[in-house]
Amino acid sequence: MICQQLWVSRWVLMLAIVFLQLQTLSFGQDSVSQHAAIERLTAMLQSIDPYRPSTEATETVQVIGSTSMDALAHGWVTGFKQFHPTVKVEITAGGSEQAISQLLKSPSSVAMFSRPVTNEELEDLKKKGLKNPVAFTVAREALSVFVHASNPISTMSGDQLRDVFTTDSHPGELSWGVLGAGGAWASKAVHVISRLEGSGTQKFVNEFVFSGAKLRPSVSEHASNAEVLHALDKDPTSIAICGYRSSGNSVKKLQLTKGASIIPSDDMAVLSGQYPLTRPLSLVIDIGQTDKKAIASQEFVRYALCQAGQTQAILVGFFPVDLPLLRAGLEKLSSGEKLR
Repeated sequence: MICQQLWVSRWVLMLAIVFLQLQTLSFGQDSVSQHAAIERLTAMLQSIDPYRPSTEATETVQVIGSTSMDALAHGWVTGFKQFHPTVKVEITAGGSEQAISQLLKSPSSVAMFSRPVTNEELEDLKKKGLKNPVAFTVAREALSVFVHASNPISTMSGDQLRDVFTTDSHPGELSWGVLGAGGAWASKAVHVISRLEGSGTQKFVNEFVFSGAKLRPSVSEHASNAEVLHALDKDPTSIAICGYRSSGNSVKKLQLTKGASIIPSDDMAVLSGQYPLTRPLSLVIDIGQTDKKAIASQEFVRYALCQAGQTQAILVGFFPVDLPLLRAGLEKLSSGEKLR
């Protein structure tokens, strides 16, 4: 069984490397940057600790929350069951903000958040009845600004980004002319399309990108990146923030600028920290719970923090977490085990 599990892990790792090569080519990244990113990601994955079960998981694991993490969670289940063949995992992706209330109802479950989870939120969960809620960063996602392919704009500065998505400087209707578009586009109104208000994406954009500024009202809100880009495809005057690897028939990404310089927007820029629109993806569990369901949930998080789990993050279009942060997460899990 162990040999079979190791073979599966190695196969998934090789698959992730091939995936990276195809992704960087399809997104038009130059060969030098592409090669450097693949080398760095391969080295990162190879340095991450392989998954070693601390116990056998037999009870049902309930995973709730972020829709952005739904595919990642399903990928984890496939690998997790290689080690725990009898375990059952139930995934309910209803949005990051719903995860809080669901975790309070089911303290032995796993909550998914497509954004940072603050210490204040963890303290609030404790005040509301959880014993020792802990957040684990399990992947990273880069976000991009998308417009219709026919839009003449190709770049956007940080100030322009704030002008478009908040009402700080332009509380009324904003036209594309303010952003530098000429001709017939100059008088066209900017239409913001967004994720649902209760999504982790929308909360991340509001609180962590724009520091809690009042967001410009959206012309429509959607549950997924695919739905957002489909709506953008139908409205040439619209703009949206979606996952970096998202794609659509008639949309394009804008390049972000700082001063007179264009900020690199490729895998290497994300990995090196140059690219600013990057968010952590988090799992929250209550490591103070000691029932069999809680132990199974903790084992599921352990899998996500190990090599196979991080490889799966790449396969669904995300980025892995740096090794020190992963090991810190594993230490937190171990501390919870010692208290049982």
